[in-house]
Amino acid sequence: MPQNKSPGLGARAVAKTAAKRALDLAFGARVAALRGLGVIDFPVPPNHSLRITSSTTVRHYYETGLTTLLPIVTAAMTHGADFETPLKVLDFGCGVGRQLLHLDRMFPNVEAHGCDVNHDSVRYVQQTFPRVKASVNAFDPPLPYEDHRFDLINSVSTFSHFSQADAVGWLQELRRVVRPGGLLCLTYNAGTALGRSHARGARTDYTLDKLKTDGVWFDADEAAFAATKAEEEVSAFASSLIGITLLYGEMHYAPEVFARLAADQGFTVLSNLPGIIDRYQDMLVLRAPS
Repeated sequence: MPQNKSPGLGARAVAKTAAKRALDLAFGARVAALRGLGVIDFPVPPNHSLRITSSTTVRHYYETGLTTLLPIVTAAMTHGADFETPLKVLDFGCGVGRQLLHLDRMFPNVEAHGCDVNHDSVRYVQQTFPRVKASVNAFDPPLPYEDHRFDLINSVSTFSHFSQADAVGWLQELRRVVRPGGLLCLTYNAGTALGRSHARGARTDYTLDKLKTDGVWFDADEAAFAATKAEEEVSAFASSLIGITLLYGEMHYAPEVFARLAADQGFTVLSNLPGIIDRYQDMLVLRAPS
């Protein structure tokens, strides 16, 4: 674990924790008021968990759960998945259940599972969605499942953060736990995501043309990663890196490169859909070897 000897480290970590807990209380009161008025009829995670999903509002959390899950369901149905049966579905990197919220509500016959490295997020899913079987996994394989357990594995915004080496390891592990002929729907950053970043003034030093030439780009800040992990030693509450033990950043692929990475692990590429996930990430649809 990285060590940071800055004398202000402990004070900063404690102050951040206190502020996040105060925001949780205020946010919880607001959610309770909206629920009392009948505006909200669905579970809402605490503010600190909500923000780890890149949402800042209840509306964004709810709507992006739909705009990320529905393309997955549509693609899986196109290739034979039947959500009216006890389809065994794994949400790999489920977070606080942004997609599981809607999967659980719309498809009660599905046998839904979720896993994540963040024990705080998994605990929320376990407490909130009793029909979902949620588990904590390590940042490295293996997953806590037997071989060929699932009919469908979906993963939103996990392969968009792994290094290429970590991505290969997880593709191999997902092949182990999906049934022969099963489906995978994996989202990732490509040209659409990079273009959207440019539009808001971010990552402007790296061009779309360069991504096409390089094939991959891992935008990771080692110093910031080390500083956050050092703060976790004082207080891990609401840290975005809970359970993450290796460098984590924003990974971008040229679409053909990510498809080739999956094909090299034995998957058949069924489709590669640009910008279909919340008008931001691409999605690779794969079939496991029979």
